[in-house]
Amino acid sequence: MDSLPLHALRPGEVYTALETSTHGLTQDQAAAALRLYGSNTLSEPAHLPLWRLLLGHITHLMALVLWAAGLLAFIAGQPALGVAIWIVVLINAAFSFWQEYRAQQAMQALSQLLPNHARLIRDSEEIRLPASQVVPGDLLVLAEGDNIPADARLVEEFGLRTNNTTLTGEALPARKTSDASLRDDLTELEQPNLVFAGTSVVSGTGRAVVSATGMLTQFGRIVRLTQQIREQPSPLQQEMRRLTRRISLIALAIGVGVFSVGTLEVGMPLFEAFLLAIGIVVAAVPEGLSPTVTLSLAIAVQRLAQRGVLVKKLAMVETLGTISVLATDKSGTLTQNQMTIREVWVGGQRLTVSGVGYEPRGEFTPPVRATPVAGEFEELLSAALLCNNSRLNPPTAERPQWTCLGDQTEAALRVLALKGGLDQDDVLSQLPRVHELPFDARRKRMST
Repeated sequence: MDSLPLHALRPGEVYTALETSTHGLTQDQAAAALRLYGSNTLSEPAHLPLWRLLLGHITHLMALVLWAAGLLAFIAGQPALGVAIWIVVLINAAFSFWQEYRAQQAMQALSQLLPNHARLIRDSEEIRLPASQVVPGDLLVLAEGDNIPADARLVEEFGLRTNNTTLTGEALPARKTSDASLRDDLTELEQPNLVFAGTSVVSGTGRAVVSATGMLTQFGRIVRLTQQIREQPSPLQQEMRRLTRRISLIALAIGVGVFSVGTLEVGMPLFEAFLLAIGIVVAAVPEGLSPTVTLSLAIAVQRLAQRGVLVKKLAMVETLGTISVLATDKSGTLTQNQMTIREVWVGGQRLTVSGVGYEPRGEFTPPVRATPVAGEFEELLSAALLCNNSRLNPPTAERPQWTCLGDQTEAALRVLALKGGLDQDDVLSQLPRVHELPFDARRKRMST
């Protein structure tokens, strides 16, 4: 069995091969695996040291021209002029460096504030943890809409389909199964019982045992390849470089021409002609161009930040000017990632429901028990409770509000059933689940 690849094993053999069980890892086993394999994160490319970042802002072509002009001013016996020129270069460099440094720090802080989470089984209990703490051997709980945090082997599924676009480019959902696959002519990405980090669940539910995390996943291999590609400058940066090069060369040409004419044609002393040429070069070089553009972009970034938009690099603000339509997934991004049922239509009657969020407390108007649709209403709530894979978590010290695990729509239906007075333990004990047909867009329903 050990010689067989993971996809060729039966579900029961997968637990043994990955040193876990149907109850998931224990906390001690998970801690040991975390020390052994490291956190489930993708390595970031090495950032430039701060001194190299600052050096880049004081060694571009325009800055080099001004450095040379300042040096020539010192040689010509005009230290005040040389110091003034160098101070301009340093102020421009410091301003640009500070804006880029602040953007990098803000991006790092944002990545820590918005962690990705995963549902898994540990010590026979379903818990929710940051995806970075997932380790090989963990038993993942997958449901519609979930992002898969690691490469894993399915051991249980009910109509599971995944979106593998990030890995294969194929837009159609891939049907998944927990059965052993004995086909050797398929790549790992094509195996029907393997799921991968960076993909998501389109429909259905399932459980899978993690086999690889972090940079060892298929997605991690792609990240490693992309990190070898150098970042290209934006169109604004390219245009600024071309303009800077042209202006600097023109300024030097004018300075040389003025010096030549002044000495050969006008008869000026060499020292005076030299100072005049330096002054013309310094005046022609637009040392204020870089800080002016940087300041304009920084103001735009600040305005966007006040509206909750974070821009990683100042030059990228230019690209925003070309956008006419912006599509975004609003759930959890522009909202609180909660759904609440406010109205129910049953038996030809419309009922309004009070309460907010996932707290199972609210009232029905008009009161259901006093209406002739009470029986139909109870059947509706029972169906909502039985065709449901979500779980409600009461408030804790870390999370002062009710939260849910699973699909938000199913969680809202579970809250509705509890508001209606159903005892979920009693209902589930009377009607234990033996099979499930997940929600399907064609059937427009879920059956248990």
